[in-house]
Amino acid sequence: MENNALIVNSQAYGGKMIAATAPEGDMAIVAALAGSFPAEAGQGSTAASQIASPVALDGLKTKFVEALQPAGGDVDITAQQKLVSIGRGIGSKENVELAEELAQALGATVSSSRPVVDAGWLPRTRQVGKSGLKVRPKLYLMLGISGAPEHLEGMKSAELVIAVNTDKKAPIFNVAHYGATADLFEVAEAMLELL
Repeated sequence: MENNALIVNSQAYGGKMIAATAPEGDMAIVAALAGSFPAEAGQGSTAASQIASPVALDGLKTKFVEALQPAGGDVDITAQQKLVSIGRGIGSKENVELAEELAQALGATVSSSRPVVDAGWLPRTRQVGKSGLKVRPKLYLMLGISGAPEHLEGMKSAELVIAVNTDKKAPIFNVAHYGATADLFEVAEAMLELL
């Protein structure tokens, strides 16, 4: 809130530009992607169920509509310290098992880029990126992800990024701390042997 007006910051062009907007009129819908803010920022004594009716916030009326929870039995990738993220380069649903084995050996969780979710190989709750979730792990190991701006937007806050891709010109190598231009299956199997 600035001067009794709601100001909303939105990312444009894959996060390369921030647009500050003051919605006009009597109503506005504002959405925030999971993982956009640290979990600590939302902790406090006021639970969502306590704001089920409209309340005044410096002249702004707000109303709690619904809290969406991840599907039962799945993990919250936004809370994980280590992620093994797979992309289209994994090839097929059968190969996801290799990533799961590697993740288990590392004490990590498997996440993915959008093409993997679109193919039905992993649930949407595992998708990292602009149309998925924002993550901030200590380790983000990427297997077969090229590094499209939409994906980078969801993982750019990772502390350590390691990328494996056969394309030496893949954009992911511009943001990775470490990278290997290699076959992801050979690298994953070698890592499993070492672990």
